[in-house]
This record gives sequence, C-alpha cells and structure tokens, in this order.
Amino acid sequence: MSGREDRPEPGTVEADEQVGGCGGPLRGEQHQDLIVEPRGQKSSVGGVRVLLRWSLPRGLERVLAPVQWEWARIGHAGGRRRVRAAARAELVRLAGIVGAEQAPVVLAERLDRRLAAQFGQPVRDPIGWLLGRGLPQRAECYAQECDDRVRMDTGRVCPSCELLVEDRRALRHQVARSVSEQLPVLELEAFRAEVERRLSREVARRAAEDAVRRERATVERARREEAWARQREEQAAAQAELAARPCVECGVPEAGGLCLICSETRTTRQALESAAEFAAVAAGLVDVPAVPAGLLSACRARLEAEAEQAGERWRGQGLPEAAVVWQLRELVDQLVARERALALEALLRGPQARAEADRVARIERARRRGEPEVLAAADEAARRCAHALLAQRLDQVRAEVQAPVQPPVGGWRERMSQYAARPLEGETLPAPVRPARAREAVSAA
Repeated sequence: MSGREDRPEPGTVEADEQVGGCGGPLRGEQHQDLIVEPRGQKSSVGGVRVLLRWSLPRGLERVLAPVQWEWARIGHAGGRRRVRAAARAELVRLAGIVGAEQAPVVLAERLDRRLAAQFGQPVRDPIGWLLGRGLPQRAECYAQECDDRVRMDTGRVCPSCELLVEDRRALRHQVARSVSEQLPVLELEAFRAEVERRLSREVARRAAEDAVRRERATVERARREEAWARQREEQAAAQAELAARPCVECGVPEAGGLCLICSETRTTRQALESAAEFAAVAAGLVDVPAVPAGLLSACRARLEAEAEQAGERWRGQGLPEAAVVWQLRELVDQLVARERALALEALLRGPQARAEADRVARIERARRRGEPEVLAAADEAARRCAHALLAQRLDQVRAEVQAPVQPPVGGWRERMSQYAARPLEGETLPAPVRPARAREAVSAA
C-alpha cells in the first residue's frame, strides 16, 4: 500500500457513499472532508489531525449509524470496501439466524455495544477495530444465537451462558468444599492458594478430557466420511452398471434395464388394468357382493381393443413409435378418468347412496336448516358414500382376481373321509381288503 493511498483526497466522495445512499451530489452540494471531534474525542490520533468523511455506504446506513465517526475516519477506498464487504457478509449470516428484517437491528446494536465497551478509549485503527472486534459475533457458549452473552433473537441474557457460569461456579464451590474438608486448619491465604491450585488442575484435567473427546469425535467423523465416500462410490458404480444394462423387453443397449418406450408401455398396461377395474364396477354391479373375474376380463379386453385401434390409427398416420406410445398413455389416462366417473355415477344412483342422502337430509331438516343447505349436505353425503363404495368394490375386484381358486368343500363326512385317507408321517397304508375276504375272516374267527 502506497503512502498516497492512506491519505484522503479532499473534495472527492465515492458514488455509492453519498448521504442517503443514492446518486451523486448536485452542483453546489459537493461533500467536503470535515475536521470534527467525534463524541467528545479529539480528531487526532498520535498527534496527527484526521480528516473525517460523513457519508455512509448505501444500504448500510442503519447498520453503521452507531459507528459513523469511526467510518468517517477511514480515509482510503480500500479500507472502506473491506468494511462494507464484511458488514454485508455479516448481515447475510445474521439473516439466516434472526431473519432479514431483524439482522440490521442486531448488527447495529452489536456495534453500539462494542463501542460502549471501549469505556471512552479512542479507537486507534477503525478498520482493524471494525473487522476484528466490532462486526464479528462473539459467542460465549454453544448457542448459535449468543453474542456477548446476549440472545440476538430476544435481546435477553443468554441462558446457555448462565448455565455455563453456574457450572463453573459449582465446580469452584466443589473444590473449595473438598479443600475445607481435607485441610480444615489452613489459613485464609493458604486456603485460597490451595483452592486455586486444585481448581486449575481440575480445569486442566477436564480440558484434556475434552480434547481427547474431540479428537475421538474427529476420528469417528473421518471414519464415517470414508464410509460415506465408499457408499457413494458403490452407488455410482451400481448406477453405472444399471445404466449399461439393455432393455429386458426389447433389448435396446444401455437402457438401464428398461427403455423409455417399454417403460411407458408397462405404465400404460397398469393404467389400463385400473380402467378395467373401474369399468367392472360400473357394469351394473353395484348390488352384488363381488365382481366375477370373467366380467373383469371382458372389460379389460374391450378397453384393450379400443386402445389398440387408436394405436393402429396413429401408426397409419406415420407417427413414430415413441409418439404412439405417448399418445396411448394419454388415451389410457382419459379412459381411467372416464370409467371412474361412470362407476361413481352408477354408485350415486344406487340404493345405498340414496339412503345415505335421505338420512343426512332428515338430520339436517331436524336441525332446522334451510332447504338449500339440506340439499347440499345430502349431495355431499351421497358423494362420500359413493367414493367409499367405489373403494370397497375395487378391493373386491382385486381380491377376486388375486385369490386362488379353492376346490369346493363338501359336508363334514366327506372332509373326515379325506382327512382319514391322508397318511401320517412315516406311515404306510395297508392294501385294501375286499369285503368277501373280510366276511370269511370274521366267520372263521
């Protein structure tokens, strides 16, 4: 840094440091460097008169207002840039703790508090004081909101700092009690010296334990980070291997096991199955307890034929296969919405939904509600009942399709004869005896 840079240039003010923080001065309103005494302090440091600048940087007027005299003493542009950058960085950090609206207030209070802690002593180096003591947060405990034992979010004394102070005070009392119990005949000066010696030794021991604990935590974290790195490498290798696999259906290389066209086709089949289930429910089966699998197959075949006809029509128009698959996906989604709406409409016309609507209408009329409110409540109850019935019917459809076919079970005698015919473990059934030989054996006996 040259000696000329440290000296302010009279009559020159930066564009972003004008009063009010906007624009340049008008003619006749040019800012001039003034020599004043800030807050009763002499404007000389080490016997050298210091030029002061009154302008504050744009956007930081509220923050730097408590230290405007120290800012005015910064005579070169490089130092002002460093202070501005540090103040804006601290504002961004505080915004993540106390919010963007409260951050300027908290930072201004911090600067005011740090300046008051000077107890009238002049700040010899404003740049170093602002960067090293004024702007940085000084947390006395483990709380993120602590600053000089004050909570930045509430402005009250930090309870965590109070807890640490109470812990240290309790440690001192414990050491003093042990000294008084072990050495009761010590004089006051010797007692204090012994307490301080033991307290220093206990604090050193705890500090050593904390250091060992931190070292172990560092080693453990390094071990976990290595394990996480290995896991990330394994996942990356597995993803690369999966991406290199060909499609299991069409054999396209490097398709990740399933190409886009086959994936959309599979999704279309699943959506078509859902549409078939809705269609089976909508096919006049509101009053039956279950839906036969044959009717579901018929609905599925009908919808598949409709989708296949649309696909053939699009292929005949010259569309590529990917576009055809995409169009089929949209068509099947429309079919699902249509069949679901038809199923809900059929269920709304059913006796159960009508009975629920009548019941709710009677309740609402008993409450002396108006007729529009009664009709609205009845319609809402019918819709809720239809949705519940639709979910129930869908479960019945899926259970009917997925359940294995059980052979018909006869009466009790047939089941007992079947159980009796089953051989036990390690048992060999004898050869069947004819009835004539059985009668001869009984006669001989």
